[in-house]
Amino acid sequence: MFALTAVKKAATYGYKKYGIPGAIVTGLGTLLGVRFIKGKFLSGSGGNGADGTDVDTGGESSDGSSTAD
Repeated sequence: MFALTAVKKAATYGYKKYGIPGAIVTGLGTLLGVRFIKGKFLSGSGGNGADGTDVDTGGESSDGSSTAD
């Protein structure tokens, strides 16, 4: 809900100052900024595997063979 409120306020400010192009630019800029902040700083330290940086330390590989020696 915070992101929606922030984008709406930014778009309103941009519209009042620069018209429709200003509303689009400020609204999109705010939306991208909020998503960046949420993605980088509020995601926590636990990985969910979505970014490919999690390390698999054992188990079976994709072809079914065991990776442990």
